[in-house]
Amino acid sequence: MDEQRPADPAPDDAFALAGAHLQRAIEAARADDAAAAIAACRAALAAAPGFVAAHANLGLLLVATGQAASAEPHLAIAAGRAPQDAPLRDALAQARVALGNASLRQGREVEAIAHYRRVPEGTPAHVEALNNLGGCLRRAGDLAGARAAFERVLALRPDQVEAHCNLAQLKTYARDDPQVGQLLAQAHRLPALPAHGRIRFWFTAGKMLEDVGRHDEAFAAYREGNALKHAAAPWDTAAHADALRRVARAFDATRLRRDAGARADPDGAGPVPVFVVGMPRSGTSLLEQVLSRLPGVHGAGEIDDLEQVIRAEAGAAPAPEALAARSAEDLLRLGRRYRERLRRLAPGATHVVDKRPVNFVQVGLIHLALPDARIVHATRDPMDSCFSCWSRLFAGDNLPFAYDLESLGRYWRALDALMRHWHAALPPGRVLEVSYEAFVADFEAQARRLVAHLGLPWDERCLSFHDSERVVRTASVAQVRRPIYRTSVARWKPFEGHLAALRALVGDQSASV
Repeated sequence: MDEQRPADPAPDDAFALAGAHLQRAIEAARADDAAAAIAACRAALAAAPGFVAAHANLGLLLVATGQAASAEPHLAIAAGRAPQDAPLRDALAQARVALGNASLRQGREVEAIAHYRRVPEGTPAHVEALNNLGGCLRRAGDLAGARAAFERVLALRPDQVEAHCNLAQLKTYARDDPQVGQLLAQAHRLPALPAHGRIRFWFTAGKMLEDVGRHDEAFAAYREGNALKHAAAPWDTAAHADALRRVARAFDATRLRRDAGARADPDGAGPVPVFVVGMPRSGTSLLEQVLSRLPGVHGAGEIDDLEQVIRAEAGAAPAPEALAARSAEDLLRLGRRYRERLRRLAPGATHVVDKRPVNFVQVGLIHLALPDARIVHATRDPMDSCFSCWSRLFAGDNLPFAYDLESLGRYWRALDALMRHWHAALPPGRVLEVSYEAFVADFEAQARRLVAHLGLPWDERCLSFHDSERVVRTASVAQVRRPIYRTSVARWKPFEGHLAALRALVGDQSASV
């Protein structure tokens, strides 16, 4: 911390008072008393509002204590008055990155993008800002802008593993792409990387190697990443299968047909829920994106509102037997609470798409609690959906079953058994099954069938689903920005020699497309 006269003229007594406060701030900072130092800086500015050193030091203290929003105006004043002061420029850049990160955590991508763009090149925070900017632009649908941001990071720092990981989701690598070698050359750094960094490295290396046709090496890289992730997030396959069997027994055909002739809840004001369920990586995001192009239809993404309502109504871990035993009115009340959440989420929407694949477990409950809900079951060749899961690193600790091929195969078998139960026990047509392979082979016909299931008129905008500007936060963010393509069909085939155990688990279900 340093001291200098205010940039604007001030009475000598005011300057003397401001200087005394700043000196106290310096002493408090040296004693690691940040609160006292901040208070003294504020007192200095109260005495002399143009005191550049007080603005600078207050801004630095606020950044250091995680108060970026409060720091930015002080740092901007100081940097504007002292544009050649590198520490001030660097601190201001750091504050703007922190502001961008805070905006992003609150879902305000537009604000975050603006903050990241204001970080000047040449500051230590610039690379982080570019990397974060790319992530925001990717979610907002500006894939070209996102790719340019990541490419710029790698032009500045070819060894930046995080940028390689982010860029890999947006491009297909050619055999002579130097970035493949650039990432693989960083393998010697793996022991120094945090666990998540090592995991991301191996998944990205696998994707790059798969793109360039080095399938055995790609499989080995995926295996390394999955082993690390699976060790950190184990999955109890037997307990999951048993839980789904209990759901099927609780919501059997007798229970589901007790209230046959399901009618709209007369007190259920709000939008019509549309549930898209199934195995992850089976086209659920694609179906949601198509439906979100319809007037009045809001794509909510993978929201957990239904689970929250169930927990609020029935306890933290409600047994399926207890839920199935609820009266018709109790279940309708549960449905109203869920629908009210949708109404607040998307005021004015006629339909809201809840694209949380794991809601396949709650199909029976949905049928009873939300009689007018539409349910869509996305299906895909299990070899493709399982391999697509296994080769993808999901956000956070989501989908812990996805990082082990045996767990994946057994998860699919349990899901398939429960979905077969729903299709058999529910009234015909209650659940619409949509095959990914059929969807990409005859897109318009399948899209029309999907829209008709909602009871809505066809709209040609569904054919240009990839032009939607809605924010997408799932692992399929890049895929849903592209027109329909068939290259993901039978993607598992080049790895067939490594997947015999998975094939044995899912049986001869593979689509011959």
